[in-house]
Amino acid sequence: MKIISNTIRFIKEIFVDRRLLVDLSVKDMKKRFSGTYFGLLWGILQPAMTIFVYWFAFQFGFRSGDVGNIPFVLWFIVGIINWLYISESFSNASNSFIEYNYLIQKVKFNVNILPLVKILSSFYIHLLFLLIVILICSIFGYFPTFGLLQIVYYMFATMAFVFALSLFTSSIMVFFRDLSQIINVILLMGMWGTPIAWDVSAFSGKAQTILKLNPFYYLIEGYRDAVLGRGWFWERPALTLYFWIVTLIVFLFGVNIFTRLRPHFADTV
Repeated sequence: MKIISNTIRFIKEIFVDRRLLVDLSVKDMKKRFSGTYFGLLWGILQPAMTIFVYWFAFQFGFRSGDVGNIPFVLWFIVGIINWLYISESFSNASNSFIEYNYLIQKVKFNVNILPLVKILSSFYIHLLFLLIVILICSIFGYFPTFGLLQIVYYMFATMAFVFALSLFTSSIMVFFRDLSQIINVILLMGMWGTPIAWDVSAFSGKAQTILKLNPFYYLIEGYRDAVLGRGWFWERPALTLYFWIVTLIVFLFGVNIFTRLRPHFADTV
């Protein structure tokens, strides 16, 4: 099938320019904080303040209790750090073709890597923040276990799904700039539609099944399993299979849209 051949070629082109991808992502991260006094520290302070406000509202405003034997503050921050990474990287990746329009106009430049540049750029800060959260959990007595190794798998799964989504949105945004505002609304809805500040077990069995169809549920809960030592991803084979099938379908669709619209990028940005 043509879509399969296009996808294979797309992946090969990214692999060929893997060094350029890393170099651009590092430069992009530095550019975000250039000219500021605190530099990369803002990458920690901004999400930290967001987490504090949400935690204070739910812990004291809504009086959210512990989840099982896990303190609510730990359960919450482990989940929200992944969501903050998802929302930031997805939003930035969706705008990548517009932001780097001067590169798109270069005939020999591989534009396939641009959404990934943004995703990796946000990942460096996310990784640093994750280390801080692991330290906080250790202070509360939840020391890293062997299960923490699977955080690498969940980080890869997060980047794969965000990349698959952003291929579609970044391609469409070149021609429809209002999509950026729509994405902001979708991310706001996603924040409340994903079990970040509330426990899915509080719902009925059927409602839980529906809520778990949200791919972000798999990623958020996966982070909690890894950091808080709750279990392994292969212990949820049905959800794991479902997540990767959805990711593959979204990725194939995104590559197909990208391949069709790519020839027109230079004339529009």
